[in-house]
Amino acid sequence: MSFTAALADIESKGGKPSRTGQVPRILAVLLTILIIFIGWTFFWLAQSNRDALLSAREDEIVDGADAAVTILSGIERKEREGLLSNRQAKQTALDLMKDLRFGPFGNGFVYVLDRNGVMLMHPLSSDLVGEDVSPLSDAYGTRFIAQLMKLYFREDASFVEYEMDWAGEGGMAVPRLAYATVFAEYDWVVVADAPLDDIELAVDEQIQKQWLVVAVMCIVLGVIITITLKRLLLTRVDELIKVSHAIAAGDYSARVDNPQTSELATLCEAINQMAQGIQERDASISLSQRTAVFALAKLAEARDNETGGHLLRVREYATLLATKLSGREGWKEIIDEQFIRDIYDAVMLHDIGKVGIPDVILLKPASLDDHERAIMMSHTLIGANTIRAARQQMQVESGFLTMAEEIARSHHERWDGQGYVEMLKGRDIPAAARIFSVADVYDALTTSRPYKPAYSHEDTVEMMTADRGKRFDPDVLDSFLASAGEFNRIRLEFAAK
Repeated sequence: MSFTAALADIESKGGKPSRTGQVPRILAVLLTILIIFIGWTFFWLAQSNRDALLSAREDEIVDGADAAVTILSGIERKEREGLLSNRQAKQTALDLMKDLRFGPFGNGFVYVLDRNGVMLMHPLSSDLVGEDVSPLSDAYGTRFIAQLMKLYFREDASFVEYEMDWAGEGGMAVPRLAYATVFAEYDWVVVADAPLDDIELAVDEQIQKQWLVVAVMCIVLGVIITITLKRLLLTRVDELIKVSHAIAAGDYSARVDNPQTSELATLCEAINQMAQGIQERDASISLSQRTAVFALAKLAEARDNETGGHLLRVREYATLLATKLSGREGWKEIIDEQFIRDIYDAVMLHDIGKVGIPDVILLKPASLDDHERAIMMSHTLIGANTIRAARQQMQVESGFLTMAEEIARSHHERWDGQGYVEMLKGRDIPAAARIFSVADVYDALTTSRPYKPAYSHEDTVEMMTADRGKRFDPDVLDSFLASAGEFNRIRLEFAAK
């Protein structure tokens, strides 16, 4: 039988389906699976992001409650010392807590109930003060005050979700989260409260962006599949021509190779390209998140904007010190290029905890009294706890955030152990915090504040030298002294920024 007759015989019997003809169906099925998988993954990521944001909000609320308890403890201590009467102490505590705000947007607040559910203080709804609010319910009938009081009687602090427009100005009720704890000395229930609507908005925006990514990826994948199919068809035609020539020449053992091998290889390559696109997208999202972190740092500085350019200057000072120290004996094992890159970014978050400090204290144009100072000192813990919560939610190790947490927590520690908040001493203080302490103090001394003028560079160097081995690590202070001229140059360069 001739080759032409053989082809005619196969065609007359219907022939065998070409494997190449099955490729579009296979790829279509795989494309559908990929789209479903990607869509499910993005949905899971959005839900995980919501859980992470909610967990961070819970931490912010707990920090707000802790700040309120810190205020109460300080006032109650003054009462025990006889400095205030019981009535004066309670009224002072309520007045201070009325101005307490927390959270990245400063929209969290505290209100106080007695053991019978009577409102003692509410910063937004003063008309409820003195009223029994235990029957109060939200738009869905949730008696959230009663639930909070149950927590009081069980002495089991926890969270309650509800919807309410506390402003009482006819606005829309928004979802809120409340946390109740007990201050036993006054028999009060302290409730820290913050809205959740910004979390829902952020998740909705994330989902919209992710579905846009899915659409773009489908288009890209469709183009890749089209090009792949074209190449596969051309390859199969070439193979058929070669096999036909071989059979015509008498080589009847010639066969068309199994097309699945090359098809799967091409598909794997397409998937690798898709994975690379996802990786690049993830890097872009990480960069966006990092940018958001720096924006929050600038927000914290804006609340206390008495030293313009502070973040820019201390970043340059700390990076300069780290670079100088990297060549010193005993520091070479600590400071490498990654350490220097991390400290350049990490110092930006050193005062992020100040967003949890009331304006009445943060912006006070005079020296703070003892209990105000205690509240101000808590900014180190608020900042460190906020950064730690973000780092834990990432579920991967981040040197940048780890260092940022260390600096936020320990940059007011002293080499001699007389600092705060943990009174760490010597090398127990993280290296990055020891470095930043010198940079921060230099900038504080050489800039003016409402309660002091700016000191000259020379006077500042003299004062800091006197604190060698007391406030400052001797190695770090020595590197500072060796670089004093460069510090002055940076100070002058950034003076107008």
